[in-house]
Amino acid sequence: MTPMPGPHDGRYLENRGRPTRGHSTSLLAAGLLVAAIGCQPSGKTEAEAPPNIVLIVADDLGYGDIGANGSKIIATPHIDELAEQGVRLTDGYVSAAVCSPTRAGLFTGRYQSRFGYEYNPTANYARGPDAELGLPEDQKTLGNLMKAAGYATGLIGKWHLGALPQYHPLNRGFDEFFGILGGGTSYIDSAKEGVRSWPGPSSGDRSSPLNAREVMDGVDVVEVEDYLTDVFAVKAVDFIDRHAGEPFFLALTPNAPHTPIQATAKYVDRFPGIAREGPRIFAGMVSALDDAVGAVVAALRRNDLEENTLVVFISDNGCINYVPDTICANAPLSGAKRYHLEGGVRVPFLVKWPARLPHGAVYAEPAISLDLYATFAAAAGIDPDRLDSPDSVDLLPYLRGERSDPPHEFLFWRSAPNLAVRWGKWKMWKVDKTDLMPAAMTGSRLLPEVDYPPVSAKGQLTVLYDLSVDVGERQNLAASHSEIVSQLEAELDNWTSQLAEPLWTSRRSTIDELDGQTVQLYF
Repeated sequence: MTPMPGPHDGRYLENRGRPTRGHSTSLLAAGLLVAAIGCQPSGKTEAEAPPNIVLIVADDLGYGDIGANGSKIIATPHIDELAEQGVRLTDGYVSAAVCSPTRAGLFTGRYQSRFGYEYNPTANYARGPDAELGLPEDQKTLGNLMKAAGYATGLIGKWHLGALPQYHPLNRGFDEFFGILGGGTSYIDSAKEGVRSWPGPSSGDRSSPLNAREVMDGVDVVEVEDYLTDVFAVKAVDFIDRHAGEPFFLALTPNAPHTPIQATAKYVDRFPGIAREGPRIFAGMVSALDDAVGAVVAALRRNDLEENTLVVFISDNGCINYVPDTICANAPLSGAKRYHLEGGVRVPFLVKWPARLPHGAVYAEPAISLDLYATFAAAAGIDPDRLDSPDSVDLLPYLRGERSDPPHEFLFWRSAPNLAVRWGKWKMWKVDKTDLMPAAMTGSRLLPEVDYPPVSAKGQLTVLYDLSVDVGERQNLAASHSEIVSQLEAELDNWTSQLAEPLWTSRRSTIDELDGQTVQLYF
C-alpha cells in the first residue's frame, strides 16, 4: 500500500530554540529543504560513553496541559525547558487510552494486545483471586533490557502492572522500587493544614480499596506524610546522586495529576487567576509535577550528567473528562482518557539528549511510546538483534534528521472490540454503538460492571478523519471516502490476526455521544 502523506506535509524538523554547534540538512520527499539543528558529538563516542536514561511518565496529563503544547493557563517552565533543549514530538502517541495497558506496551516495546494485556486490570473483589492480574512473566521489560546492559535500574512512582510478587518491579528488572503498585492513591492526608481536595475531602488512608494503594519502599509498606509528588521527586534526585558514577536507567512515574484532585497550598496558590476550585487544584498538581521535572534536571546538572543523559517526558494517556468540572486540557484535540480519539492517545512527548539530539526542534511524524524500547537500546549500544520488539522503532536517526521517511506507516489501537488506526493523515476509529444507559440519577456515564457480549447488537460506528485539516476530529469522512475505510479495515484485520485474545474480560465501560450515536468505550 502506498503511504499517504502525513498531516504535516512539508514539515520535518523546525528550529524553535537556541542555536547549536552545527547543523545538517535533508531533502524531504516534498522537495523542501529543512534545516535540522544537529549537535556534533563531544568527547567519547556513544559506544564508549552510553548515556544515562531518565524516563518520566506523567499520569492523565492532557496534551494541552503544558506550555510547550500551548497551555496559557498552567505554567510548566521545567517541562517546557525539555522541549527548548530537545525535540518536541507533535504527533507522539501512547498505545492505549488508559493507564495500565499503555504501561504494558511502554515497558515491553510491543503492542500490549500481542500478549493479551487489553484492559486495566482493575480489581473486582467479587471475582476472587483472578482479580489480581499483571504483566505476563514471559514479557521482558525496559528494566530487564537496561539491567542486562549494565545499567543500574530504578522505578519511582506508579507501577500498575500487577501487585502479586511475580509482577513486582523488583522481579521485573528493576534494582530499586519506591512507589505504588496500583493505579492511584491519595497524595496526602486531606486533614493536614493547607491541603486542598476537590470536589470534596479525600481520605489520607492509603489502605482503603476505594483510595488505591499503599506506598512501598521495595517490598515494605512505608508511611509517607508529605505530598507524594514531592516525595517521588526527592527519591528520584537521591537515585541520581547515588548512581552518578555509573550508567543508570531511572523510570520516574508519578501518579500526578491522576485523581484524587489534591494539592498543597504551596502549589495551588501559584494560580490565583484561576477562579474555579477544581481547575485551580489541578493546576497545582501539574505545577508540582513540573517542579519534580526541574529537580531531576537540576540533579543531572549538579552531577555534570546533563549533557549525556537522554530524558524522555510523556503522559500515559490524555486527560480525564469524567469529573464534574472541566479541569484539564487536551486542546486542540477531541476526546479524552478512555477514547481512541486523539485526545485519548496523543500526549505530550518530549525527548532531550543535549550531546546527541537537536535543540529546540519539532518533529511532526507520528511516533509512539513503544518506540522508546528500541530507542533506549540503540542509545545504550545494545545489539538490535537481541530485541524482541517488532513494534518498536529506534527514533534517534529520525529525531537527528538523518532519515526523512516516517518511522511507522500505520499505528494501531485496540480495546476490544473497539479498534483504531492512523495512516498518514488519516485516522479511523471503529467503536461499538449501544442503547445502554447508566443507572438513573447517578450523574455518571459509567455502565454497570457486567460481562458484556463480544459483539454489540447495535453494530459499530465507523468514523474517519483527515488530521491534516481536522486535528479536532469534528468531520466524519467515512461515507465520502469509503475506499480509505476499506483499506484501513483490511489493515486492521491483518494486524488483529497477529494479536492474542485478551487475558481477562473488560467489565468496565462508559458511554458517550459521537457523530449523533451513543457509543460504548471499554477499559
